[in-house]
Amino acid sequence: MTTASQEQLRPSPPYRYAELSQEHIAEAAAFLEAGNALQAAEGVWGAASSALKAVCQERGWNHRFHNHLRAAAIYLSLEWNRPDLDLMFGYIENAHINYYEHQWYVGEVRRRLEVAKSYAQEILRMRGAEPPGQEHLTPEMTREMAHFRRTLTRQLNDRVAFGAELSGPELENLPPVKPPHIHEENGQ
Repeated sequence: MTTASQEQLRPSPPYRYAELSQEHIAEAAAFLEAGNALQAAEGVWGAASSALKAVCQERGWNHRFHNHLRAAAIYLSLEWNRPDLDLMFGYIENAHINYYEHQWYVGEVRRRLEVAKSYAQEILRMRGAEPPGQEHLTPEMTREMAHFRRTLTRQLNDRVAFGAELSGPELENLPPVKPPHIHEENGQ
């Protein structure tokens, strides 16, 4: 018998994630019709995250954790020179937070669903498509993409999920546990 940590993740094929994205859109619309903003918000998030998983799966990228989806979203927005996709992802990501925070009502979730429909459509167009030329990339954008590529392609194990294997520049660039001014105020 295998333990949960020994089990291999069995991801769906990319086309199934694309189908799931569309299913989540339909579910979210049905929940909105019923006035259930909380479940509709989860459908909004599911539509966007499933579209991203389709691209990740096709490219062989990690997509097991939320930080992988965020890394993929930013990477794709940089790669395709589409800063609007990064903004859309953040807007949709807030719908997922709504499940826990209960911040938005039906009308607000409905607006996020419309954005999620457009976002999923744009992301799913990237499946199998050749990225545009890279002449738009600045050196900073190239470094940022390299950082996210490492996140997306790092071999997964239980330790990586919690950042235990970070080293070099990744480790050095982590923010301090406490902001520096707190140490100064306490005389430390």
